[in-house]
Amino acid sequence: MKSFLTAIAANLLTIAICVVGGLLLIIGIAASAGSKQPVTIADGAVLVIDLERAFSDRPAETKPGTFLDDALAAGAGDAMPLRAATLALKAAAEDDRISGILLRGSIPADGNASGFAALRELRAALISFRQSKKPVHAYLVNPETRDYYVASTASVITIDPFGSLLMPGLASEQIFFAGLFEKFGIGMQVSRVGRFKAAVEPFTRRDMSAESRRQTESYLGDMWSEVKRGIAQSRGIDTVALQSMVDSQGIILPADAKAAKLVDRIAYFDDVLDDLQKIASSGRTADADRSSAKDSVRAMELAALLDRPSLPQITLAEYAPIAVGKDRSFRASQTIAIVYAEGDIVDGEGGDGTIGGASLSRELRRVRNDAKVKAVVVRVNSPGGSAIASEQIQRELMLIRKSKPIVVSMGTVAASGGYWISTAAARVFAQPNTITGSIGVFALVPNIKELANRNGVTFDTVKTGRYADLFSLARPRTDAELAVLQRGTDAVYEAFIARVATARSLTPDSVRMIAEGRVWSGEDAMRIGLVDSIGGLDAALKSAASLAKITGDYDVLEYPRVKSATEKLTELLENKPTPVAAAIGSAAALGSSAIGTSAPGASALLSGRGSASTLARDITHELNVLLRYNDPRGVYARMPFVLRIR
Repeated sequence: MKSFLTAIAANLLTIAICVVGGLLLIIGIAASAGSKQPVTIADGAVLVIDLERAFSDRPAETKPGTFLDDALAAGAGDAMPLRAATLALKAAAEDDRISGILLRGSIPADGNASGFAALRELRAALISFRQSKKPVHAYLVNPETRDYYVASTASVITIDPFGSLLMPGLASEQIFFAGLFEKFGIGMQVSRVGRFKAAVEPFTRRDMSAESRRQTESYLGDMWSEVKRGIAQSRGIDTVALQSMVDSQGIILPADAKAAKLVDRIAYFDDVLDDLQKIASSGRTADADRSSAKDSVRAMELAALLDRPSLPQITLAEYAPIAVGKDRSFRASQTIAIVYAEGDIVDGEGGDGTIGGASLSRELRRVRNDAKVKAVVVRVNSPGGSAIASEQIQRELMLIRKSKPIVVSMGTVAASGGYWISTAAARVFAQPNTITGSIGVFALVPNIKELANRNGVTFDTVKTGRYADLFSLARPRTDAELAVLQRGTDAVYEAFIARVATARSLTPDSVRMIAEGRVWSGEDAMRIGLVDSIGGLDAALKSAASLAKITGDYDVLEYPRVKSATEKLTELLENKPTPVAAAIGSAAALGSSAIGTSAPGASALLSGRGSASTLARDITHELNVLLRYNDPRGVYARMPFVLRIR
């Protein structure tokens, strides 16, 4: 038997060595054979912006990624850093090699990326680019509201003859699981503070509460007003006329869109390419044509994108790292740090699509201890999450503030826990269509007693204290236990109120009047004192430089730092434990909402664009966020569960 086991062990070891060796060999070959050629820009090149690639709040890379970088990107590589995109447009306006811009594609609306606040910053960059007198062409097939909101900045908008403008207004649809839970015997109890704190409603109701509907109508109306204003200003039309067309048609056919001045012409894509060919040719001289012979090879490689080999072109994804690198001031003795906080806030290390309280705190300590960093801008794009993780991050920011000014730039959403961490800032910037506020907390307490009993599973308990099994999933909570949870929820809420009152120089009572878990638009938030100024990331950077009394050039460093392919590969091969945010812990450690293993990026598996795929993604996303609830005390500062605006 001993020799048999030894043989088995030896065989298993041999197999393991072969697998690891083969993996390293494959990766080595891929890294060498798949390494990308240096990006070249042909004279007269068209900058192609594919709106299918989401725009997210994350650090920008200063050089194009390698084949291995893309392979190990774990989904994040599909998104374009918003700041990289805006810097690229600024650089393109001054780049004599760039003859114009082509906008095409349809913006994905999943997750935190490509929200209306982010798109407002992209629109501003496109409008600024047009001041260079270079044309911006937009080719649309079946654009939705987000697509047209961006495309309306173009100097020429072309819609396909068989396309249509899908712009019926904005809607926010919420999914409710109370009936499903009841059917399967899953109980759900809650404690919360705030009449408008609707994050628990999907599990306890079958429809919106009156308070939830009221706040949704308010911020949705503000967002739609901003969309209409932007479109009307760009197209030179009246907002009343635009609303009338939206209400009367919803789906606007090409001829009607042209008559209403929403588009400039109705034509096919090859007609647009012909126009771009002329623009590119007019910007090139005979000498430039000869000197860019090698560059034309690059254009040939990009032919698959536009199906026009002779048209010099470069994608935004390729041009952006060049622009970011040029924007760096490596010799500057002073630095401003941009720290990105995008995703749900979770306790521990976090993972893809989440903000780990422990991991982000480490990044903030690095920033605090860097003597070259004179100011910090925190870009917040988060609906909140764990109260303890939010407090952990806010504490580190307050320590930084003792020696360096902090400015917050709110992205698409900076609510609940996202607003909690924003209270460390000396100044807060938001866009009019930012979603913020939601100052309230809740605890969610599920149980599976009925489900288990239906299937012959029962539980029995021995304990040494009255509340020893407070977080058990085996039974509902008693009134006394719910009172214990409510006391904890109330205490966190009072702490939240105190932080907001101190940060905004308001009395606690005045904060309570605008709190109650209510969600506000950035425009309303400024009116009631939760935000200081309307502006994007650039405005926040300028404010930080002013507060730090920085004169002359300064460098900008972004955190968390982008890991190299080697670092990512090392982490994979080290077989590190699953990040806390994606692991199942004990009921006590995960609070009252531990149900299973989180599946970051699960919605990406359902990549279709139809209504059925969209609904499937929405349901998956709802449940995925539920599984990220891992606050040790089971108390959360999060806005209405998953905000979907279409």
